[in-house]
Amino acid sequence: MDIKDLKGLAVVAVQDGQRLGEVSDVLLSPGDRRVVRLQISSGGLLSGRTTFVEMDAVTSIGPDAAMIPGRDVVRAESDDSNRELLNLREFTSLRVVSDQGRLLGTVAGGEIDTPSGRLTTIEIAPVGLAGLFGRRQSVPIAQVISIGRDVVVVPESAVEADEAGTAETGGAAGR
Repeated sequence: MDIKDLKGLAVVAVQDGQRLGEVSDVLLSPGDRRVVRLQISSGGLLSGRTTFVEMDAVTSIGPDAAMIPGRDVVRAESDDSNRELLNLREFTSLRVVSDQGRLLGTVAGGEIDTPSGRLTTIEIAPVGLAGLFGRRQSVPIAQVISIGRDVVVVPESAVEADEAGTAETGGAAGR
């Protein structure tokens, strides 16, 4: 599942069929390479409330809703542990650098395994014209060397193979 598709999903308690709100943000642990928490917004603009649910408490994620056992797994926002996590905007703003020190682009998104939340791929928007024209490169998470608060490091070989394939087909990187 595309990590960006989590935002906007309804959050439903299986126990009583209550819609508790919708996913307003996704919080990732860079070290664990997984979504660990979903931020839930409920209510209107003035009476709105923000709460969280641990990804481990999510029983399933479908195209329309994230299912949780009951209201008891939802907790209040006041928690310092969120400081170590990246929200979706922060994650998709990370620069991607090769292990040879070459700026490759920025994180454009990623795929996750549901409901575990584990990242399976990271999508890179390359620097230059290729990125402007919507070209993306997918790097399997097993090839990612590190994900930090500032940059993602991948091996040069992870993108060289993709660039070679694009060059052969006459894509933007091959021009």
